[in-house]
Amino acid sequence: MLMIVTMSIFFMMMSHPITMLMSIMMLTLYMSLIFYFFSQFSLISLVMILLILGGMLVIFMYMVSLSPNNKISLNWKTIFCFPIFASFLKLELFFENLQNQLLNKIYFMNYMNMIMLMMMYLILTLIVVMKLTSSSNSPMKMT
Repeated sequence: MLMIVTMSIFFMMMSHPITMLMSIMMLTLYMSLIFYFFSQFSLISLVMILLILGGMLVIFMYMVSLSPNNKISLNWKTIFCFPIFASFLKLELFFENLQNQLLNKIYFMNYMNMIMLMMMYLILTLIVVMKLTSSSNSPMKMT
């Protein structure tokens, strides 16, 4: 969990949208690896990657449209410190306690009604959002 904290601190130190996006992508990939090692089921990590990175790419495109020509200023101290923190990733994965298998319990037959309810809720929300966005032909950004 030390790696998650350091990557979050790196994210707070970033000032350019591209570096922030790269930091979020690395944090998401690391979190999905942790979920995969805990559950030994790749669906949770795949859904997490798709949802978070999809949302981040939409936010990134919005940020780039607001500030198109900013130059990236790199802080050399953070660049030299990053390989040290990246080595924690390898150490932390070896020493992680993988006995917590609570995430697999949601796929048992007892919880199938809850899973179906969650799926129907997500589909309903998708339909509502699609209807709301397609009802107006004007752009969302007012200038």
